[in-house]
Amino acid sequence: MTDTAPSASAAAGPAAPEPGLPRPGHWARLKAHMLHPELTPTQVGWSMGLGLSIAFNPLLGLHLVMVLILCFAFRGLHRPLMLAASFTNNPWTLVPVATGSTYLGNLLMGRGLDLNLGGVDWTLIRWRSFTSREGFLQVAGMLKPILAPYLLGGFAISLLAFVVGFFVMRRLTERLRARHAEHLAAQASEPS
Repeated sequence: MTDTAPSASAAAGPAAPEPGLPRPGHWARLKAHMLHPELTPTQVGWSMGLGLSIAFNPLLGLHLVMVLILCFAFRGLHRPLMLAASFTNNPWTLVPVATGSTYLGNLLMGRGLDLNLGGVDWTLIRWRSFTSREGFLQVAGMLKPILAPYLLGGFAISLLAFVVGFFVMRRLTERLRARHAEHLAAQASEPS
């Protein structure tokens, strides 16, 4: 005897993918976010631009806090897309991003590519260095020669990441929505 009534799990939401079928890839999931019918391409662009800007922001340790503040302050943003974009800067990309920021800041300050790290003893920088005033002042004294270029370069890259992320994502979303206009119209006309 077959049961024709939907199960409780089927009524609760979309079913899990069937075993043996491949999960959608990164591009398919990003495309689904860009085709989100409730957001305009400009809102999707803002979300990507702000997420990338936060990712390249030189204020380490505050990235997630900044994303959460923006998510609560502006309801029209695509939160998952902004969060994913902010995770561009992660433990694997932190050193190249910080190094690039410092070299760019050095160039912007007119110092060229000559970056002197000889005065920094990296073994002395630990968590305890930031828990006491003496430790913090010692670390600040060691990092002083590279702190200004790092901050200047980081904010410059952050601004550039916002501009590029916004315009590229907005344009990509517009093109993708134009290509899938029939599918989106059919989806909007379906009764819920």
